Amino acid sequence: VYTPDKKRPYPDETEASGAQPSTAAITPNHVRSRRSTVESHCSLRSVLLQVRDLGLGYDSDESILFKYCSGTCPRVLSNHDLTLSNLLLSGLLTHPAPGQQWHDSPCCRATHHEDMAFLDNSHRWHKVEKLSAAGCSCVG
Repeated sequence: VYTPDKKRPYPDETEASGAQPSTAAITPNHVRSRRSTVESHCSLRSVLLQVRDLGLGYDSDESILFKYCSGTCPRVLSNHDLTLSNLLLSGLLTHPAPGQQWHDSPCCRATHHEDMAFLDNSHRWHKVEKLSAAGCSCVG
């Protein structure tokens, strides 16, 4: 449980309820450290959770370190991006219909996953394949 006078062992750790503590209380918005800049790039993050909080239907009090990818990715224009923009401007391609969109900027995604095993409250072992991220990269 998070208390202001107690630091968490992992900076990205959330409580089992999923509530994220406010980072504003730790670092004022107007002050940026070198570490906050590095943490904004696409990278592997982790959070300590109970298995039941994963939402997969397992009744287990066991805690696991769930790893995920988060952060920003630089946008680098390719020849494809330039050609697509020119085709849209010239009218040779139509813009996507409402509710549909092109995803033309890279996003931070898991590139490798790892399996996780745990014991449920009925003392049975479960193995969930590709549950946690093991590597991240900017895709797209």
